[in-house]
Amino acid sequence: METLAWIIYCILSVLDVILLISAIMSWIPEARDSKLYEVVERILSPLLTPIRKLLNRIEFVRRCPIDLSFLVLVIIVQVLSNLVWVIV
Repeated sequence: METLAWIIYCILSVLDVILLISAIMSWIPEARDSKLYEVVERILSPLLTPIRKLLNRIEFVRRCPIDLSFLVLVIIVQVLSNLVWVIV
């Protein structure tokens, strides 16, 4: 069980780093044309799309000029990372 928890935690940690890379690169206009940004977006897109669809059902979020799906995904990853060690 501990091995499985460690594997899940490692996967979530990698995802956390990918989210950080995406956040930093989104602030650099030149970085958006790079291959790394393309790869990061391919990894995150399947995770962010369902969250965006759920959030678009909420009127307040729909009017918000900021894409909150990224923040929600960061929170989900952090909560899951913490839960992995609490359960074990």
